[in-house]
Amino acid sequence: MASFRPVTLTSTLCKLMERIVARRVRDCIEDKLQPQQAGFRPARSTLDTLMQVTSAVRRRKDGEKTAAVFIDYARAFDSVDHGCIVKELLSFGVEKHLVAWIAGLLKGRTAKVRVNNVLSEDIGLTCGVPQGSVLGPLLFIVTVDSLSKRLNCIPGLQHGFFADDLTIVCTSADLGEIQQTIQRGLDCVTNWSAEKTEYTLFGARETNLLSLKVGETALKEERTPKLLGLTMQPHKGLSKHVRGMKAAANTRLLQLRAVASPERGPDREKLRAFYLALAQAKMCYGVASWRFDTSLSDRERLERVQA
Repeated sequence: MASFRPVTLTSTLCKLMERIVARRVRDCIEDKLQPQQAGFRPARSTLDTLMQVTSAVRRRKDGEKTAAVFIDYARAFDSVDHGCIVKELLSFGVEKHLVAWIAGLLKGRTAKVRVNNVLSEDIGLTCGVPQGSVLGPLLFIVTVDSLSKRLNCIPGLQHGFFADDLTIVCTSADLGEIQQTIQRGLDCVTNWSAEKTEYTLFGARETNLLSLKVGETALKEERTPKLLGLTMQPHKGLSKHVRGMKAAANTRLLQLRAVASPERGPDREKLRAFYLALAQAKMCYGVASWRFDTSLSDRERLERVQA
């Protein structure tokens, strides 16, 4: 049950008020947020984080290796302390009456669970941001911004955030330096799920060259990590990612063919719209971050799907 979160059902008037407050809060904080955070921000997307990480891997010189740790936050949105939210909002210069309104919105929240038509007693929600609320995502990125600031103070360490997905990266020819820098970054994070956190050493054929820990838990090395839908590899090329995209696109094309009856199916323009939305969008996702790392044969595989 620990992985379940109640969905917030609020009135239309409350949602409207949240949107008004969210706009005022965003005006105060947007220019002050760390640039590494790409989640829940205007004109930002997963592509920003993918470009940060893949560019760091791509820019390494001969003899250098790049370590990337893909960190999973344990119950991220429902473990944020309400006191920390208030403190961070004030530190960003958000007006006190807005902070007081947000604190009142978070305070005293309760939830009930219904199982087989049996309704539980009220359960107090003493931490976390309301799931499904307008303000929730904004309050979360405000709270984790302080972690981004701490990571920026570590020399040689790069990182990228997309909401609660954090990736820290270090490039060097010296494995000892990589080990020390990455571990300093890991020591900054708390309440992270070590079971789902993994690392990859790009440019190395050997495995287990690093010994990294979150708390007392040793991290496992993953040879084909997945970052925001992009399957990466420790050496040049992204053949596994291309194969996965090709298989997914072919499946969607088969589904389109099943409904493309000349007599009773949709017309050509509608089929084209379906193709662009279902098949081509899948193959082009994040293309700016991986296009130049794919081989000619892999690109030809994708082109054949679209032929």
